[in-house]
Amino acid sequence: MQRFFLPPGALVGDRVHFPPEVAHQLARVLRMGAGDELWVLLDDGNEHRVVLTALSRRDATGRVVESRANRAEAVLDLTLYPALLKGKSFDWLLQKGTELGVHRFRPMVTARSVADDVAQRRESKVERWQSIVREAAEQSERGRLPPVEAPLSFKEALAAASGTHLLLPWEDGGVPLHEAVADKPTTLSLFIGPEGGFTPHEVEVAQGAGAMIVTLGPRILRAETAAIATVAALMLGTL
Repeated sequence: MQRFFLPPGALVGDRVHFPPEVAHQLARVLRMGAGDELWVLLDDGNEHRVVLTALSRRDATGRVVESRANRAEAVLDLTLYPALLKGKSFDWLLQKGTELGVHRFRPMVTARSVADDVAQRRESKVERWQSIVREAAEQSERGRLPPVEAPLSFKEALAAASGTHLLLPWEDGGVPLHEAVADKPTTLSLFIGPEGGFTPHEVEVAQGAGAMIVTLGPRILRAETAAIATVAALMLGTL
């Protein structure tokens, strides 16, 4: 059954009013009609089964016939701080991170970020990134929509993660990942570097800010692979 995140004001009582862009998708893309059912999510951890009562190219309404708590959200409250990546690698990271249960994304610019990455910081791409996350959240049947914030500097990211259980994977060694989370934390901040990795100075600064440096093994992983492999391992430990 199709699933759509809608703004909170879309639901009044048991009546749902769909935004024009969603109405267009329902009518013109999915070819749905009155009497068809779908799930509506309001980013509050619940999901509502809705039967369509009226539908046109620019307008759609429905009625809630069932409401329940969503059961797909991860127990682990994980904030991912990924360095910006070139091309579609960052889009892929957002998509797969959302599917795996990341609670929020806080992109950052690091010392080895390349020109294209910094351009992404100047250009506002947050709306596009949020669209990618929205589609992935709907596909993976999540009950909440992970926010994607505007990119931070490395220093700003460390300040934002202050006071949390902070992990930073580094190719030059560290504590094995399973040892770093042996105490089963319920809230984590995960820092992932760019294609060239973190600089030794950044690692030193991060350690001074309370980060635990971890190793993912003897192989050198691409940045997006490191992000998803780490998220998957952390989520597996909380199932």
